[in-house]
Amino acid sequence: SQIRSRVTVCKRLKLKCDRRTPCGSCTKRDTVARCIYSPAAAEKVDLHSLNNRLSQVESQLAQFS
Repeated sequence: SQIRSRVTVCKRLKLKCDRRTPCGSCTKRDTVARCIYSPAAAEKVDLHSLNNRLSQVESQLAQFS
């Protein structure tokens, strides 16, 4: 998945991350080389995404009942 959570510069400076590669904050601050994402943080975001998808499927199934 492309969705990831920022780890290095943005997290240390408590900046918002737009989850692009590299993110907008790192691009503005010229710290693109240090715009690195954590696999654990990405997994956490992926679980959120899966939960949203599950909710959508449950809603669709409820329409058939």
